[in-house]
Amino acid sequence: MANRVLSPLFSSRRRIALMALFVALALCSVVVRFRPFWHFEGIYVLRGGSGGLVITDDLVLGDEERLLLALPAQSIFRFFRSGVSHATAGTFLEHEWFRFDGSGHVEGHFADGSIFLTCLSRYVDSGGKTTRGVFVGGGLPFELGEAGRETLNDTGVSYYDGTRWHHVWCNVNESIAPWSNPSVVIAPSSWRFLGSRVARKSPEELVITSSHQVELDGQPFRIDRVAVFRAGTRYFTLAMRFTNLGRFPGGYYYVYGDEPWVGNYGTSMGNVGWVRDRLVTHEEAINPREYRWAGYFDYGNDAAGEEHIYSNIANFIEWQGGVTPDLVYFSNQIGTYAPPGSSVSLSDPKNRVLFLQWGPRLLDPGASDTIVLSIGMADRDPVSGFPVKPYTAFDPAFLEPFLAPAP
Repeated sequence: MANRVLSPLFSSRRRIALMALFVALALCSVVVRFRPFWHFEGIYVLRGGSGGLVITDDLVLGDEERLLLALPAQSIFRFFRSGVSHATAGTFLEHEWFRFDGSGHVEGHFADGSIFLTCLSRYVDSGGKTTRGVFVGGGLPFELGEAGRETLNDTGVSYYDGTRWHHVWCNVNESIAPWSNPSVVIAPSSWRFLGSRVARKSPEELVITSSHQVELDGQPFRIDRVAVFRAGTRYFTLAMRFTNLGRFPGGYYYVYGDEPWVGNYGTSMGNVGWVRDRLVTHEEAINPREYRWAGYFDYGNDAAGEEHIYSNIANFIEWQGGVTPDLVYFSNQIGTYAPPGSSVSLSDPKNRVLFLQWGPRLLDPGASDTIVLSIGMADRDPVSGFPVKPYTAFDPAFLEPFLAPAP
């Protein structure tokens, strides 16, 4: 008798529990969004854009302001994950790369404890999308980040001197545009991702590639990218091959630039331009055939009324090979610079930029252009303190096997 009385009661409770579960799941489907990278760096809960929550397995640069809860699992999963190299002492390279979405980071370790770090495709761009492939930008996985959310100095390209992190380059501002209309800017996050891989790896040398496709004026263009890292250096070589896969001639404009925030993330204060033989204190375009590299020096710009109280860290970007940029300029804003004689000092507190532009360049069907850049941190003259570009060995024959399109 008791069982007959209790059975409906338990049945009702079961139905109520099932209904509560259904309501909870329905509620979760409305207010909780899952964003899996499949990196398995942990479980992270972020504020959503409309008052909800986002649950993800990794954080990228741009997430730090929305982070509510972090349960990192890097130390557990990193041991089992392929694509991670290990070394214990001396000068060596260490990396993590996810080939399926083209993202990761490379650390160049030195015997004195310093580190040269490059993060690739670990950021959200201005359009709210993540890039995939060999594109500079982003931060370390949550558990590996050391500079802290307050500075974010260990993002993009950065340098650890044994005491603190110094910012060297930020998320790259890179784009391609069709010959017919250079204002139609196609950011890397909108390029079709064809795949990536670690093409060569050892503690002394690392080669990472990625391939992409874009459509320009109705013609398909393939873009193959190769980044080469070598132990004991504070730069990497980036080679890019643009190939017209279409049936008709097609042209493009290509832009590579940055507001690098040398010294400290988030500020251009103290940054003054430099080239081979002088400082660049004002907005100007330089002759890309007379000067083969340029950069910013965290020294203080006299023309902006700044004292020389900064870190003295400097970066550089060097253009090599036969495809020289058509325009290289320093400015306080992207896309323009003051005409000669106008004397506009590089003084913007957040937006002192350096940009390289190629184009318009026309390619016949099947033809290619190969652009080669060396990007990194400059050395210093021990006497003058002026930045010095390191020796950057470049062998076109070495790059060829990695740039050839996959059969």
